[in-house]
Amino acid sequence: MVMMPLRILLIAFSLTLAQSYGVGVNGPRPVRTVETLTQWGQLEFGFPTAQDRENAQAAGNLVPENGTPIDVQPQYMANGQIRLFTTIPRFVTGIPYTLATVSATQGRNGPLLQPYPNYSWHNANGEDCDRITSAFRVAITECNQMWVIDSGVIGTTQLCPPQLLQFALATDRLLHRFRFPNDTYIPSGSLFITPNVLVQDPPPRGTCSRTMIYVADVSYHGLVVYDHQAQTSWRAENRFMYPDPDYGKHTIAGESFYLMDGMFALNNDKRNLYFHPLASASEYSVPLSALNRQQNWANGPEALPEEFRLLGRRRSECAASAIDGRNNVYCVTFNPVKLFVWNVNSPYNSRNFGNLPAKSDDLQFVSGMKVLRNREGQEELWMLSNRYQKIAAGTLNSKEVNFRILRRKLDDVQGGVFFSNDEDLTNRLVFS
Repeated sequence: MVMMPLRILLIAFSLTLAQSYGVGVNGPRPVRTVETLTQWGQLEFGFPTAQDRENAQAAGNLVPENGTPIDVQPQYMANGQIRLFTTIPRFVTGIPYTLATVSATQGRNGPLLQPYPNYSWHNANGEDCDRITSAFRVAITECNQMWVIDSGVIGTTQLCPPQLLQFALATDRLLHRFRFPNDTYIPSGSLFITPNVLVQDPPPRGTCSRTMIYVADVSYHGLVVYDHQAQTSWRAENRFMYPDPDYGKHTIAGESFYLMDGMFALNNDKRNLYFHPLASASEYSVPLSALNRQQNWANGPEALPEEFRLLGRRRSECAASAIDGRNNVYCVTFNPVKLFVWNVNSPYNSRNFGNLPAKSDDLQFVSGMKVLRNREGQEELWMLSNRYQKIAAGTLNSKEVNFRILRRKLDDVQGGVFFSNDEDLTNRLVFS
Protein backbone atom coordinates (compact mmCIF):
# COMPACT_ATOMS: atom_id res chain seq x y z
CA MET A 1 0.00 0.00 0.00
CA VAL A 2 1.28 3.49 -0.90
CA MET A 3 1.57 5.76 2.16
CA MET A 4 0.56 9.39 1.58
CA PRO A 5 2.46 12.13 3.44
CA LEU A 6 0.67 13.33 6.59
CA ARG A 7 0.53 16.89 5.25
CA ILE A 8 -1.38 15.80 2.13
CA LEU A 9 -3.77 13.70 4.20
CA LEU A 10 -4.47 16.66 6.48
CA ILE A 11 -5.14 18.96 3.53
CA ALA A 12 -7.52 16.43 1.99
CA PHE A 13 -9.28 15.98 5.32
CA SER A 14 -9.55 19.74 5.75
CA LEU A 15 -11.17 20.18 2.36
CA THR A 16 -13.61 17.34 3.00
CA LEU A 17 -14.65 18.72 6.37
CA ALA A 18 -14.86 22.25 4.97
CA GLN A 19 -17.28 21.06 2.29
CA SER A 20 -19.43 19.44 4.96
CA TYR A 21 -19.71 22.85 6.65
CA GLY A 22 -20.64 24.69 3.49
CA VAL A 23 -17.25 25.53 2.00
CA GLY A 24 -16.88 23.92 -1.39
CA VAL A 25 -13.97 23.70 -3.75
CA ASN A 26 -15.82 26.07 -6.08
CA GLY A 27 -16.03 28.79 -3.48
CA PRO A 28 -16.50 29.47 0.22
CA ARG A 29 -19.75 30.28 1.91
CA PRO A 30 -20.17 33.90 3.10
CA VAL A 31 -17.66 34.78 5.77
CA ARG A 32 -18.93 36.00 9.13
CA THR A 33 -17.91 39.58 9.82
CA VAL A 34 -17.80 41.83 12.85
CA GLU A 35 -20.74 44.24 12.80
CA THR A 36 -20.86 47.59 14.56
CA LEU A 37 -24.12 47.92 16.48
CA THR A 38 -23.63 51.32 18.06
CA GLN A 39 -20.95 54.00 18.18
CA TRP A 40 -20.04 57.35 19.68
CA GLY A 41 -17.70 60.19 18.94
CA GLN A 42 -18.15 61.22 22.57
CA LEU A 43 -20.37 59.69 25.22
CA GLU A 44 -23.86 61.11 25.62
CA PHE A 45 -25.08 61.05 29.23
CA GLY A 46 -28.82 61.05 29.82
CA PHE A 47 -30.40 62.16 33.12
CA PRO A 48 -33.72 61.54 34.86
CA THR A 49 -34.53 65.26 34.81
CA ALA A 50 -33.13 68.47 33.38
CA GLN A 51 -32.46 69.62 36.94
CA ASP A 52 -30.28 66.58 37.59
CA ARG A 53 -28.20 67.48 34.54
CA GLU A 54 -27.85 71.10 35.63
CA ASN A 55 -26.81 70.05 39.13
CA ALA A 56 -24.19 67.65 37.77
CA GLN A 57 -22.77 70.33 35.47
CA ALA A 58 -22.66 72.91 38.27
CA ALA A 59 -20.81 70.48 40.57
CA GLY A 60 -18.26 69.52 37.88
CA ASN A 61 -19.66 66.01 37.68
CA LEU A 62 -20.61 66.19 34.02
CA VAL A 63 -17.65 66.55 31.69
CA PRO A 64 -18.60 64.34 28.71
CA GLU A 65 -15.15 64.41 27.13
CA ASN A 66 -13.76 62.71 30.25
CA GLY A 67 -15.88 59.61 29.77
CA THR A 68 -14.28 56.43 28.42
CA PRO A 69 -16.42 53.28 28.11
CA ILE A 70 -14.62 50.12 29.17
CA ASP A 71 -16.94 47.14 29.22
CA VAL A 72 -19.95 45.81 27.35
CA GLN A 73 -22.53 43.28 28.51
CA PRO A 74 -25.61 42.37 26.48
CA GLN A 75 -28.74 40.89 28.00
CA TYR A 76 -31.25 39.04 25.83
CA MET A 77 -34.54 39.85 27.51
CA ALA A 78 -37.74 37.80 27.64
CA ASN A 79 -39.60 40.40 25.56
CA GLY A 80 -37.21 39.83 22.65
CA GLN A 81 -35.21 43.01 23.12
CA ILE A 82 -31.49 43.34 23.84
CA ARG A 83 -30.43 45.49 26.78
CA LEU A 84 -26.85 46.71 26.56
CA PHE A 85 -24.80 47.60 29.63
CA THR A 86 -21.56 49.54 29.61
CA THR A 87 -19.21 50.84 32.29
CA ILE A 88 -17.49 54.22 32.49
CA PRO A 89 -14.95 54.06 35.34
CA ARG A 90 -14.06 57.27 37.11
CA PHE A 91 -10.45 57.51 35.95
CA VAL A 92 -10.98 61.24 36.46
CA THR A 93 -13.79 63.42 37.77
CA GLY A 94 -16.66 64.58 35.61
CA ILE A 95 -18.32 61.17 35.22
CA PRO A 96 -21.95 61.44 36.43
CA TYR A 97 -22.47 57.65 36.58
CA THR A 98 -20.25 54.65 35.91
CA LEU A 99 -22.69 51.83 35.08
CA ALA A 100 -25.20 52.48 32.34
CA THR A 101 -27.57 51.05 29.79
CA VAL A 102 -27.51 52.14 26.15
CA SER A 103 -30.85 53.65 25.19
CA ALA A 104 -32.49 53.85 21.77
CA THR A 105 -32.57 57.65 21.95
CA GLN A 106 -29.94 59.28 19.79
CA GLY A 107 -27.90 62.27 20.93
CA ARG A 108 -25.57 64.45 18.88
CA ASN A 109 -22.61 62.09 19.30
CA GLY A 110 -24.41 58.75 19.62
CA PRO A 111 -27.07 57.00 21.70
CA LEU A 112 -27.90 58.35 25.14
CA LEU A 113 -26.73 56.42 28.17
CA GLN A 114 -28.96 56.00 31.20
CA PRO A 115 -27.71 55.23 34.73
CA TYR A 116 -28.21 51.73 36.10
CA PRO A 117 -30.03 50.77 38.20
CA ASN A 118 -30.88 54.45 38.70
CA TYR A 119 -29.15 57.79 39.13
CA SER A 120 -29.27 57.76 42.93
CA TRP A 121 -26.82 54.85 42.91
CA HIS A 122 -24.14 57.09 41.37
CA ASN A 123 -24.54 60.76 42.24
CA ALA A 124 -22.73 60.56 45.59
CA ASN A 125 -19.45 60.50 43.62
CA GLY A 126 -17.60 58.41 46.19
CA GLU A 127 -19.04 60.08 49.29
CA ASP A 128 -21.40 57.19 50.08
CA CYS A 129 -19.89 53.69 49.98
CA ASP A 130 -23.35 52.09 49.92
CA ARG A 131 -23.64 53.31 46.34
CA ILE A 132 -21.49 52.73 43.25
CA THR A 133 -18.19 54.61 43.20
CA SER A 134 -16.48 53.35 40.03
CA ALA A 135 -17.74 50.29 38.16
CA PHE A 136 -15.13 48.66 35.94
CA ARG A 137 -16.56 45.49 34.46
CA VAL A 138 -19.62 43.31 34.87
CA ALA A 139 -20.66 39.70 34.26
CA ILE A 140 -24.14 38.30 33.63
CA THR A 141 -24.64 34.68 34.64
CA GLU A 142 -27.06 31.95 33.59
CA CYS A 143 -28.98 32.84 36.78
CA ASN A 144 -30.26 36.08 35.18
CA GLN A 145 -28.10 38.02 37.59
CA MET A 146 -25.38 40.58 37.02
CA TRP A 147 -22.23 40.90 39.10
CA VAL A 148 -20.53 44.31 39.15
CA ILE A 149 -16.98 44.99 40.34
CA ASP A 150 -16.75 48.46 41.90
CA SER A 151 -13.12 49.48 42.49
CA GLY A 152 -14.02 52.20 45.01
CA VAL A 153 -11.39 54.40 43.36
CA ILE A 154 -11.80 57.81 41.74
CA GLY A 155 -8.65 58.92 39.98
CA THR A 156 -5.98 57.39 42.17
CA THR A 157 -7.79 57.83 45.50
CA GLN A 158 -9.40 54.88 47.29
CA LEU A 159 -12.60 56.47 48.56
CA CYS A 160 -14.41 53.22 49.37
CA PRO A 161 -13.44 49.57 49.76
CA PRO A 162 -13.77 47.58 46.55
CA GLN A 163 -17.03 45.68 46.39
CA LEU A 164 -18.99 43.14 44.39
CA LEU A 165 -22.64 43.94 43.73
CA GLN A 166 -25.16 41.35 42.58
CA PHE A 167 -28.31 42.60 40.80
CA ALA A 168 -31.41 40.62 39.83
CA LEU A 169 -31.99 41.54 36.20
CA ALA A 170 -35.70 40.70 36.37
CA THR A 171 -36.27 43.46 38.95
CA ASP A 172 -33.03 45.51 38.77
CA ARG A 173 -32.78 45.25 42.54
CA LEU A 174 -29.68 44.60 44.59
CA LEU A 175 -29.50 41.01 45.80
CA HIS A 176 -26.16 40.98 47.53
CA ARG A 177 -23.17 43.15 48.37
CA PHE A 178 -19.72 41.93 49.35
CA ARG A 179 -17.11 44.40 50.54
CA PHE A 180 -13.60 43.07 50.23
CA PRO A 181 -11.71 42.99 53.55
CA ASN A 182 -8.49 44.93 54.06
CA ASP A 183 -6.29 41.84 53.74
CA THR A 184 -7.29 41.34 50.09
CA TYR A 185 -6.28 44.74 48.69
CA ILE A 186 -3.89 47.66 49.16
CA PRO A 187 -5.78 50.98 49.52
CA SER A 188 -4.87 53.36 46.65
CA GLY A 189 -2.49 50.66 45.41
CA SER A 190 -4.88 47.96 44.25
CA LEU A 191 -7.35 48.40 41.42
CA PHE A 192 -9.98 45.68 40.99
CA ILE A 193 -11.05 45.68 37.34
CA THR A 194 -12.29 42.31 36.04
CA PRO A 195 -14.70 39.75 37.54
CA ASN A 196 -14.79 36.22 36.12
CA VAL A 197 -17.75 34.21 37.41
CA LEU A 198 -18.18 30.44 37.69
CA VAL A 199 -21.62 29.21 38.76
CA GLN A 200 -21.17 25.66 40.04
CA ASP A 201 -24.89 24.94 40.57
CA PRO A 202 -26.66 26.59 37.61
CA PRO A 203 -30.38 26.36 36.87
CA PRO A 204 -32.66 24.59 36.32
CA ARG A 205 -31.49 22.15 39.01
CA GLY A 206 -29.20 24.47 40.93
CA THR A 207 -29.87 27.57 43.01
CA CYS A 208 -26.82 29.63 41.93
CA SER A 209 -25.57 29.74 45.51
CA ARG A 210 -22.32 27.86 44.77
CA THR A 211 -20.68 30.67 42.84
CA MET A 212 -16.98 31.50 42.65
CA ILE A 213 -15.77 34.88 41.39
CA TYR A 214 -12.18 35.62 40.39
CA VAL A 215 -11.20 39.30 40.42
CA ALA A 216 -8.13 40.79 38.75
CA ASP A 217 -6.09 43.37 40.66
CA VAL A 218 -4.40 45.17 37.80
CA SER A 219 -2.24 47.58 39.80
CA TYR A 220 -1.04 45.49 42.71
CA HIS A 221 -0.63 42.41 40.54
CA GLY A 222 -2.82 39.82 42.17
CA LEU A 223 -5.99 37.79 42.03
CA VAL A 224 -8.76 37.74 44.62
CA VAL A 225 -11.07 34.73 44.93
CA TYR A 226 -14.58 35.21 46.31
CA ASP A 227 -16.64 32.24 47.52
CA HIS A 228 -20.25 33.40 47.42
CA GLN A 229 -21.66 30.51 49.43
CA ALA A 230 -19.09 30.89 52.23
CA GLN A 231 -19.21 34.70 52.06
CA THR A 232 -15.43 34.96 52.20
CA SER A 233 -12.49 35.90 50.01
CA TRP A 234 -8.73 35.38 49.78
CA ARG A 235 -5.83 36.62 47.71
CA ALA A 236 -3.41 34.81 45.40
CA GLU A 237 -0.27 36.25 43.85
CA ASN A 238 2.29 34.97 41.38
CA ARG A 239 5.11 36.43 39.31
CA PHE A 240 3.11 35.74 36.14
CA MET A 241 0.60 38.39 37.21
CA TYR A 242 3.18 41.17 36.89
CA PRO A 243 3.62 43.34 33.79
CA ASP A 244 6.58 42.62 31.53
CA PRO A 245 8.74 45.76 31.10
CA ASP A 246 9.52 44.72 27.54
CA TYR A 247 5.83 45.15 26.75
CA GLY A 248 5.15 48.35 28.70
CA LYS A 249 5.18 50.42 25.51
CA HIS A 250 2.15 49.72 23.35
CA THR A 251 1.55 50.69 19.73
CA ILE A 252 -1.90 50.65 18.15
CA ALA A 253 -2.55 51.95 14.64
CA GLY A 254 0.76 53.81 14.62
CA GLU A 255 0.32 55.61 17.97
CA SER A 256 2.33 54.59 21.02
CA PHE A 257 1.77 54.95 24.75
CA TYR A 258 3.15 53.50 27.97
CA LEU A 259 0.99 51.49 30.36
CA MET A 260 2.46 48.99 32.83
CA ASP A 261 -0.79 47.23 33.69
CA GLY A 262 -0.59 43.80 35.27
CA MET A 263 -3.31 41.18 35.80
CA PHE A 264 -6.02 42.05 33.30
CA ALA A 265 -8.00 39.36 31.43
CA LEU A 266 -9.54 36.28 33.05
CA ASN A 267 -11.37 33.26 31.59
CA ASN A 268 -12.22 29.81 32.90
CA ASP A 269 -13.24 26.50 31.37
CA LYS A 270 -14.42 25.08 34.73
CA ARG A 271 -11.02 23.41 35.18
CA ASN A 272 -8.46 26.19 34.80
CA LEU A 273 -8.30 29.95 35.02
CA TYR A 274 -6.58 31.48 32.00
CA PHE A 275 -5.11 34.95 32.41
CA HIS A 276 -2.65 37.53 31.14
CA PRO A 277 -1.36 40.94 32.19
CA LEU A 278 -1.96 43.79 29.77
CA ALA A 279 1.76 44.55 29.49
CA SER A 280 2.65 41.07 28.29
CA ALA A 281 2.51 38.80 25.27
CA SER A 282 2.21 35.67 27.39
CA GLU A 283 -0.78 33.56 28.42
CA TYR A 284 -0.89 31.69 31.73
CA SER A 285 -3.12 29.27 33.60
CA VAL A 286 -3.73 27.93 37.09
CA PRO A 287 -6.05 25.08 38.12
CA LEU A 288 -9.30 26.14 39.74
CA SER A 289 -8.87 23.27 42.18
CA ALA A 290 -5.86 25.11 43.59
CA LEU A 291 -7.49 28.54 43.64
CA ASN A 292 -10.77 27.40 45.16
CA ARG A 293 -9.31 25.92 48.36
CA GLN A 294 -8.95 28.77 50.82
CA GLN A 295 -6.63 26.77 53.05
CA ASN A 296 -4.09 26.65 50.20
CA TRP A 297 -3.53 30.38 50.72
CA ALA A 298 -3.63 30.47 54.51
CA ASN A 299 0.13 31.00 54.76
CA GLY A 300 0.21 33.88 52.29
CA PRO A 301 -0.86 34.89 48.77
CA GLU A 302 2.32 33.61 47.11
CA ALA A 303 1.66 29.96 47.93
CA LEU A 304 1.66 27.19 45.32
CA PRO A 305 3.97 28.80 42.74
CA GLU A 306 4.30 25.45 40.98
CA GLU A 307 0.58 25.45 40.12
CA PHE A 308 0.93 28.42 37.75
CA ARG A 309 1.90 27.63 34.15
CA LEU A 310 3.21 29.61 31.21
CA LEU A 311 1.18 28.38 28.23
CA GLY A 312 2.96 30.28 25.49
CA ARG A 313 3.37 33.65 23.81
CA ARG A 314 1.66 35.77 21.18
CA ARG A 315 3.28 38.25 18.86
CA SER A 316 1.62 41.19 20.61
CA GLU A 317 -0.24 42.30 23.72
CA CYS A 318 -4.01 42.11 23.99
CA ALA A 319 -6.45 43.49 26.55
CA ALA A 320 -9.83 41.88 27.25
CA SER A 321 -10.56 38.29 26.24
CA ALA A 322 -13.50 35.87 26.36
CA ILE A 323 -14.15 32.14 26.13
CA ASP A 324 -17.00 30.34 24.38
CA GLY A 325 -18.82 27.10 25.16
CA ARG A 326 -16.32 25.04 23.17
CA ASN A 327 -13.37 26.53 25.04
CA ASN A 328 -12.21 28.81 22.24
CA VAL A 329 -10.54 31.92 23.69
CA TYR A 330 -10.80 35.21 21.78
CA CYS A 331 -8.61 38.31 22.00
CA VAL A 332 -7.63 41.32 19.84
CA THR A 333 -3.92 41.99 19.55
CA PHE A 334 -2.54 45.54 19.55
CA ASN A 335 0.09 45.44 16.82
CA PRO A 336 -1.10 44.29 14.37
CA VAL A 337 -4.75 44.79 15.27
CA LYS A 338 -6.21 41.32 14.75
CA LEU A 339 -9.04 39.29 16.25
CA PHE A 340 -7.65 35.87 16.99
CA VAL A 341 -8.91 32.65 18.53
CA TRP A 342 -7.19 29.77 20.31
CA ASN A 343 -8.61 26.59 21.79
CA VAL A 344 -7.49 25.62 25.29
CA ASN A 345 -7.02 22.00 24.24
CA SER A 346 -4.21 22.89 21.83
CA PRO A 347 -0.69 24.24 22.49
CA TYR A 348 -0.48 28.02 22.77
CA ASN A 349 1.50 28.91 19.64
CA SER A 350 1.00 30.56 16.26
CA ARG A 351 0.19 27.28 14.52
CA ASN A 352 -2.94 27.07 16.67
CA PHE A 353 -4.03 30.72 16.47
CA GLY A 354 -6.87 31.48 14.09
CA ASN A 355 -7.33 34.98 12.65
CA LEU A 356 -10.95 36.04 12.17
CA PRO A 357 -11.83 38.64 9.50
CA ALA A 358 -12.42 42.09 10.98
CA LYS A 359 -11.73 45.74 10.18
CA SER A 360 -8.70 46.78 12.20
CA ASP A 361 -10.00 50.36 12.44
CA ASP A 362 -13.00 49.10 14.40
CA LEU A 363 -11.01 47.03 16.90
CA GLN A 364 -8.49 49.53 18.27
CA PHE A 365 -8.08 48.65 21.97
CA VAL A 366 -10.88 46.21 22.77
CA SER A 367 -11.32 46.70 26.52
CA GLY A 368 -14.57 44.75 26.90
CA MET A 369 -15.39 41.31 25.49
CA LYS A 370 -18.15 38.79 26.20
CA VAL A 371 -19.52 35.56 24.73
CA LEU A 372 -23.21 34.80 25.24
CA ARG A 373 -26.03 32.85 23.64
CA ASN A 374 -28.71 34.61 21.66
CA ARG A 375 -32.38 33.64 21.61
CA GLU A 376 -31.72 30.98 18.98
CA GLY A 377 -29.16 29.31 21.23
CA GLN A 378 -26.19 30.42 19.11
CA GLU A 379 -23.15 31.97 20.75
CA GLU A 380 -22.03 35.48 19.84
CA LEU A 381 -18.90 37.48 20.56
CA TRP A 382 -19.53 41.02 21.79
CA MET A 383 -16.79 43.65 22.02
CA LEU A 384 -16.28 47.25 23.05
CA SER A 385 -13.40 49.21 21.52
CA ASN A 386 -12.36 52.68 22.70
CA ARG A 387 -9.16 53.73 20.85
CA TYR A 388 -7.38 54.12 24.17
CA GLN A 389 -4.12 54.88 22.37
CA LYS A 390 -5.59 58.24 21.36
CA ILE A 391 -6.81 58.96 24.87
CA ALA A 392 -3.31 58.28 26.23
CA ALA A 393 -1.69 60.38 23.50
CA GLY A 394 -4.18 63.25 23.82
CA THR A 395 -5.20 62.94 20.16
CA LEU A 396 -8.83 61.86 20.59
CA ASN A 397 -11.12 63.81 18.27
CA SER A 398 -14.80 63.75 19.25
CA LYS A 399 -15.79 64.42 15.63
CA GLU A 400 -14.50 60.95 14.75
CA VAL A 401 -16.02 57.63 15.78
CA ASN A 402 -14.06 56.59 18.88
CA PHE A 403 -16.19 54.14 20.84
CA ARG A 404 -17.88 51.11 19.29
CA ILE A 405 -19.96 48.16 20.44
CA LEU A 406 -19.52 45.25 18.06
CA ARG A 407 -20.85 41.74 17.57
CA ARG A 408 -19.83 38.61 15.67
CA LYS A 409 -21.71 35.33 15.43
CA LEU A 410 -19.55 32.31 16.22
CA ASP A 411 -21.28 29.48 14.39
CA ASP A 412 -18.55 29.30 11.74
CA VAL A 413 -15.79 29.11 14.35
CA GLN A 414 -17.61 26.51 16.43
CA GLY A 415 -18.46 24.55 13.31
CA GLY A 416 -14.75 24.28 12.69
CA VAL A 417 -14.34 26.46 9.61
CA PHE A 418 -12.86 29.94 9.46
CA PHE A 419 -9.89 31.81 8.06
CA SER A 420 -6.79 31.11 10.10
CA ASN A 421 -3.16 32.10 9.93
CA ASP A 422 -1.29 31.46 6.73
CA GLU A 423 1.75 29.76 8.22
CA ASP A 424 0.39 26.31 7.46
CA LEU A 425 -2.10 25.37 4.76
CA THR A 426 -3.48 22.58 6.93
CA ASN A 427 -4.59 25.16 9.46
CA ARG A 428 -6.43 27.50 7.12
CA LEU A 429 -9.75 25.76 7.06
CA VAL A 430 -10.12 23.64 10.15
CA PHE A 431 -9.71 24.50 13.79
CA SER A 432 -9.92 21.73 16.33
